[in-house]
Amino acid sequence: MNEPTIAAMFLLTLTAFTVRVVTGFGSAILLSPIFSNLMPPKEAVVLIILLESFVNLIFLFKERMNFSLKEIYLGAFSGIAVGILFFGFLPQEIIGLAIGIGMGIMAAVMLFGVDLKVKRTKPLFLSMGFLSGAMGVITGVNGPQIVIALANQGYAASYIRSFMITYLVVIDTVTLSAFFAFGHVNSEILADFFTLAPSILIAYLVGSRILLRTDGERLKRIILGVVVLLSLVVSLRYGGGLIG
Repeated sequence: MNEPTIAAMFLLTLTAFTVRVVTGFGSAILLSPIFSNLMPPKEAVVLIILLESFVNLIFLFKERMNFSLKEIYLGAFSGIAVGILFFGFLPQEIIGLAIGIGMGIMAAVMLFGVDLKVKRTKPLFLSMGFLSGAMGVITGVNGPQIVIALANQGYAASYIRSFMITYLVVIDTVTLSAFFAFGHVNSEILADFFTLAPSILIAYLVGSRILLRTDGERLKRIILGVVVLLSLVVSLRYGGGLIG
């Protein structure tokens, strides 16, 4: 890649991971459409997981982990196994478009104050965990499904953020390990990772300062707003692929 492309990717990584630090998720979806146009889509997914794993390392030292709601993890591990099994075979465009439209509608409805709570939370969290794990491997979209489930059940913004940070630390680590095990990480991807990694350090500093000025209710609206934005990004990306 030439220098202007690298510079653009650096700035995009900085922006996306600032969003990740503030909300606990979102960076993978913001980066995936653009990175996939600059490199092979499957390699873009692997590079993004490497970058996610780097910010996760920072979170482990700087943030308090939240390992509650074990059923989400159980569903996610099952989903990752299915995703790895079918990685490269399932149609990314159709799956991605369906995810984008679905999560956008749900988040928009919740922003308008509509109550969609369910009484039996375990089946909800188990299914959303499975969807998150599988789709994280296939499309790189593994956070909004869980955010919507937590917001839908009335969890506070600080809880959603801390849970998402912890959840993605675990899921990204498992996914990256699987990518290494199945030989999806190569020297070119690693070189790109080391070039972009410093932007994540800057993003953590910027995001942390933003958080200090943001109260709980505003953070929750930001989180749901980010889900709506990400759903639009995902829908345009995969919908455009189907039309093209």
